[in-house]
Amino acid sequence: MKKKFISIILLVSFSILLTACSETTSSDSGDKREAPSEFLKIGSGPMGSGWYPITTVMIDVYMDGFSKLNVSQIEGGSTGNLESLEVGDIQMGLNYTSDFTSALEGGDGFEKQLEEVSAIGALYPVYQTIATTTDNDDINAIEDIVDKHIFLGPKGGGGPVAFWKMMEEYEIDEETIEEAGGKVSYGNYSDGASMLKDNNVEVFVGGGAPFIPALQEIEITKPIKVIPIDEDKLNSIEEKGLGISSGEIPGGTYKDLDEDIPTYTMVTMLSARSDIEDEYVYDLTELFWENIEAFEDQIPERAKYFTIETALDGIKSENLHPGAKKYYEEVGVLE
Repeated sequence: MKKKFISIILLVSFSILLTACSETTSSDSGDKREAPSEFLKIGSGPMGSGWYPITTVMIDVYMDGFSKLNVSQIEGGSTGNLESLEVGDIQMGLNYTSDFTSALEGGDGFEKQLEEVSAIGALYPVYQTIATTTDNDDINAIEDIVDKHIFLGPKGGGGPVAFWKMMEEYEIDEETIEEAGGKVSYGNYSDGASMLKDNNVEVFVGGGAPFIPALQEIEITKPIKVIPIDEDKLNSIEEKGLGISSGEIPGGTYKDLDEDIPTYTMVTMLSARSDIEDEYVYDLTELFWENIEAFEDQIPERAKYFTIETALDGIKSENLHPGAKKYYEEVGVLE
């Protein structure tokens, strides 16, 4: 009789435990949103770029926020990500506002107008860095790089497009460099920094906010020197309305950089395919902005610029995805 009584107690306890677990699981899954697809591919930047850790955090945010959603990041660049969105290879991607505008118009960097890309929001300003190492005594101004081996970052990135637009102000193009005995190479930032360190290239071009992680990694043994852009050239390119502005890389960004260095800037933004369901993009937008603390923990130097108040910087409301537009209207950013 005693054994039977104990068995009944154990059975009741086990039933209570199962019910509790079921309620917890149900509650947990109830907090998660449903995605219309099992997979979400996000166009990022190359390894060693500032974009890669951003999309790494996004993976965690979205996989925590949606049930049964597999999120992956694809190495790319600004123009490359926009092209990939157009053909459906990715569903979201990072790019520059200047390239986004060009994509919609079929301008620089694009053979034709893109019709399947929409904006989700602007994130932060990116300072373009034209750097060499301090042992290159003969490189101190833009005019000095013409006959040098220049690394421009990813071929499908917005950095090279902006670089050539900036160089137009100096009447420098790729042909000018080749005729002077110079050379241009492309690749990911980590490889480019290693090439600079090993003297396989003499000039490195890339974007950061304001620092470039790959450059910080090599400056321990190979101090960095940043080449300034002339003020009149910066004023001229701003006036052309190309989505390129000006700013300063703060002194102290690299250990031998004592003074602020004037340079050109662009704004990093997040885009999506236009045909993604409105509710899904609404959720993606809301989850991004509601999880800013996750970005601040992992990438504080960039995330400090992530504010809902600046989410539409450089973006026209008519170019927003309807799902993102609905979110901004609800939070009062857009009337």
